[in-house]
Amino acid sequence: MTKTGEAARPPITADPESLLDTFQLYRKQISVAAIVVAVVAGGVFLWQANRTRRESQGEKAFYDAMPLVSRNDPKAADALSKVAARYNGTAGGVQAAMLFAQAKFDAGQYDEGQKILDGVSAASAFAAGVESLKGAGYEGQGKFDKAAEHYQAAVVKAALDGEKDYLKGEAARALGLAGKKEEALKLWTALAAKPDSPMASEAKIRMGELAAVPAKP
Repeated sequence: MTKTGEAARPPITADPESLLDTFQLYRKQISVAAIVVAVVAGGVFLWQANRTRRESQGEKAFYDAMPLVSRNDPKAADALSKVAARYNGTAGGVQAAMLFAQAKFDAGQYDEGQKILDGVSAASAFAAGVESLKGAGYEGQGKFDKAAEHYQAAVVKAALDGEKDYLKGEAARALGLAGKKEEALKLWTALAAKPDSPMASEAKIRMGELAAVPAKP
C-alpha cells in the first residue's frame, strides 16, 4: 500500500556535526554584530564625552580671560584670540571670538573683525548674535545695505520673538540709513502692528520720521 500525506514524507534527520557547525557560524555572526554595535556605541560615547569636556574647557578658558577684559588689560585681546582659536565651535570659543571682533571694531579694524566672525563655526545659540555683530561692523563702516542683510539673517537665527523684533528694528534702521525708505517702512509698519512687541512704540515713531523724509532717488 502506497503511503500518502504525513506518512509519505521521509523522516527528518539531523547531523549533529552539521547542527553544531551551523550554530557556531551563527554564533560567530552574532558575536561580530555585537562587537560592531559595542564599538559604534563606545565611539559615540567617547565623542560625546570629548565634546562635553571640550565645552567645559572652552567655557573655563573664556571666563579666565574675562578679568583681563573687564580691566581693559592690553593682554585681553591676545587671550580672547587664543580662546577663540583653540575652542572654536564651543560656547566659550564663540563668545571669545565675538568679544575679540568687537574689540577690532572699536579700534576701527573692521575687516579684521569681520574675518574673526567669519571664522566662527557651530555658533549654535550665539548664531543670531554673530550675525548681528557682523551687521554692527558693516554699519560702522557705513555699509548700511550689508548691515541690513546681516541683521535680517540674524532674525532668522534668533529664537525668541522679542529678539526677532529687535533685530527687525535694527534692519529697518539700517535700511533707512541706506536710503531704502520703502523697505524700512515695511518693516516698521509690521512691528507697529504688533501691540505686544517691545519695538511697537519705536516703530510708530520711526514711521513718522520716514514719512517726513523724502525717499532717495
